[in-house]
Amino acid sequence: MANVLPQFKQKYQFYALSVLSGILIGTSFIPYPAWAILFCYIPLWFSVVKSEKENFNLKQQFLMGWISQFILTLIGFNWIYYTASEFGHLHWSISVLTLLLFASAMHIYIPLSLLAATWMKRRFNLTTAQHIFVIALTSSLFERIWPSIFQWNMGYTLFWMKWPVFNWADTIGFLGLSSLIYLIQGGLLIACLNLKIKKILSLKIFSFIFIFLILINWTGHIKQKKWSATNRSIQIAITQANVGNEEKLISELGPRFQSSIAEKYITLVDDFLKTEIRPDIILWPETALPFPLDSYFSHRPLQNRLQSKIHEWKSVLVTGAYSHDLIKKDIFGETLIRNSIFFLDQNGILEKNYNKSQLLAFGEYLPFGELVPSLYKLFPFVGTFEKGAGPENKRIKINENYTLNLGPQICYESLDPEFSRHLAKKGSEIIFNVTNDSWFGDWAEPYQHLYMTLARGIEVRRPVVRSTNTGFSSVSLANGTVLEKSKMNESWMKNFNVTYQSDPELTFYVIYGHYDWIVLICLLFFVLLQSRFSLKIKNISLKK
Repeated sequence: MANVLPQFKQKYQFYALSVLSGILIGTSFIPYPAWAILFCYIPLWFSVVKSEKENFNLKQQFLMGWISQFILTLIGFNWIYYTASEFGHLHWSISVLTLLLFASAMHIYIPLSLLAATWMKRRFNLTTAQHIFVIALTSSLFERIWPSIFQWNMGYTLFWMKWPVFNWADTIGFLGLSSLIYLIQGGLLIACLNLKIKKILSLKIFSFIFIFLILINWTGHIKQKKWSATNRSIQIAITQANVGNEEKLISELGPRFQSSIAEKYITLVDDFLKTEIRPDIILWPETALPFPLDSYFSHRPLQNRLQSKIHEWKSVLVTGAYSHDLIKKDIFGETLIRNSIFFLDQNGILEKNYNKSQLLAFGEYLPFGELVPSLYKLFPFVGTFEKGAGPENKRIKINENYTLNLGPQICYESLDPEFSRHLAKKGSEIIFNVTNDSWFGDWAEPYQHLYMTLARGIEVRRPVVRSTNTGFSSVSLANGTVLEKSKMNESWMKNFNVTYQSDPELTFYVIYGHYDWIVLICLLFFVLLQSRFSLKIKNISLKK
C-alpha cells in the first residue's frame, strides 16, 4: 500500500498536465482569443516525454492524449448538445450522452499521433529532442488524415485574431498554418527542456522562433497588400430574415405557411429598397424559400408572386430553395428533393440551379441508409436529399455588358478546402455561400462556421459573400478583410460594394493544394534516418 500512493501521485501529475492541455487548446480556438495558441500542446507533450523516462506503457500515454482531446472537445464543441436537442428533438439526457460520445472520438487522432511518435522513439532510439520533433510532425500528419464531419484546426484562430500570418494560407492552406503551430510548440518545448543544460542552444531556438514569427507576419502583411488590388466591383445586398427552426419546420406543412416565410423576405427587401440604392444581386440564405423554384412550378401563385417582385426590384436574386424532381423518386418512393441555389432575374430563371453536392451526414442523408432503408425509422428527422454533381461555376449576366463568374456553395461545403479550390479552378471570381446555422445555437458554432467559411477566400483569394437564416452573415474580400457582419437572431439586410479581380490568378494553394505534407514526411524520414545513422556510428565507435 505504501508503494501504491507514490505511483498514483506520479501518474496524477502526468494526467493533470493532460487536463491542462485540454483546457488550453479548447480555450484557444474560435470564439476564444488565441491566448495559448503557441504553447497549448506543450503540457501534454511534456507529460508524454517525461512518462517515457518513467517507463509508462503505450496505453497510459494514449490515455493522456485522450484526456486532452476529450476536454478540448467539450470546451470547443459543446454546441453538439444544443444541436442534438434542437435538431434531433432528443431528451436532455440523450443529448448529454451524444455530446460525451462525440467528445470521446472527435479528436482521437491526438492520442494516436502520440502513440505513433513514441513507437518511433523506441524503434529508432530517438533522443528527447527528436522525440518531441516527431510528436509535432505526427500530430500534424494525423490531423490531416483523420476522417471527421468537419475539418477544424488551430490555423483558423490566426484569421479570427487577425494575425497577418493567416495570409500565408494562400500558399499552404490553413492546415499548413496549423502544422507551423505544431512545429513552433515543439521547438519551444525543446528549448525549455534544455534551458538549464544547454542554455546557448535554448536561446538560439527562442531567438529563431521569435524572428520567424516576426518575418512570417511581416510577409503576411505584404501578401495582404498584394491581394488588395482589384479592377471591378459589384453591389450585393445580403438578406437575413431571422427565420428560426420552428418557422422553417412549420412552413413545410403547406402553402399558407410557406407564403408567410416568403413574405418575410419580400417585405425586408421592399423596405430596404425604399432607402438604399438598387443592388446588382440580392442574396438570400440556404432554403430561404421552403418550396421548389424549378421552372415546371412557375405557374404556382407563390412563384408568380416572387417573380413579379424580382421584376419590380430589377436585381438578380440568388436564393436557397428546394428543387423537386417530377420523375425521380427517393428510396421510399416519395418526391426526390434537392437542397439548391436558384438564380433568377426579371425574365425568370437566369441559370440552371446548383444542387448541394456535399450532404451533411445525419442531416440530409443517413450513412448506409440507401443500403438499409429501415435505418431511417430510427432517425425519422434525417432527410433523403439527392446529391449534386459537385462544384460548379455559374456565369451570371448582370446586364448587357456585365457577366459575373459566381461560385455557389451551400453550408457545409464551405468547410471543405478542396471544394473552394475547384470553384477557383473553374473560374469563379466571387464565392457565394448560403447557410442555415440556426440548428447550432448562438454560442460557438456560428463564429466557428463563419470564419472557417470566410477562410476559404484567403486560400483561393476570392471574395466570399455569405448569407444565413439567423446569423452570422458577412463578406470577406480577397485580401482577408472582413466587412460588417450581421447580428445573431435579428432581421438584417446590408448592401456591400464587393471589390474583386476579374479573371483572377490561381494561388499556389489552388494549384498544388496541401502538398506541404510531402515536406512533413521528408522531415520525419530525415529525423529517423539521422537517428539510425547516429546509432550506427555509435556502435562502430564502441566496437573500436
